[in-house]
Amino acid sequence: MSSIVSIIDELIREEQNVFGVAIIGRSGSLISQTENWDVSNDLPIINDLINSEKGISSISLQGLKYMIVENSPERKIGTNITGKGHIIICPVPVGGSGALMCYINPQVGPRDALFKVQNFAQKLVGLI
Repeated sequence: MSSIVSIIDELIREEQNVFGVAIIGRSGSLISQTENWDVSNDLPIINDLINSEKGISSISLQGLKYMIVENSPERKIGTNITGKGHIIICPVPVGGSGALMCYINPQVGPRDALFKVQNFAQKLVGLI
C-alpha cells in the first residue's frame, strides 16, 4: 500500500493538472484515493465504464456529469461540458479491470495530463 501511496504522491508532484486521484483494484474495490476526491459512492458506474468496450456516453461522479469523449482499452476520458473539469481513467493493466483514475484541472484539456497519467498507470501494474 505504501508504494501505491508514493506513486499517487509522485504523480501529483509531477503533473500539476492532476487535482484528485483514485486507485481501483482489479476486484472493483477502492484501494486508495486522495483526501480531496471521494468516489467511493460512485464505484458501480466507474467499474461499468472501466469494463465496457463502448456504450457508456456519460458518467456522474460526485454529482458532476462527464461526457465520455474517448473509450478505449488504454484510457477513458470524460469532460464536464459546463467547464468543471475532466476525468482520465487508465485501466491497469491496459484493458484490465483495475484503474488509475484522475480528476483533471478544469482550466486545461484532459490531454495536457494524459501522457503522465498513462505512464503512472503502468507503474501500478503488479501492485493492484
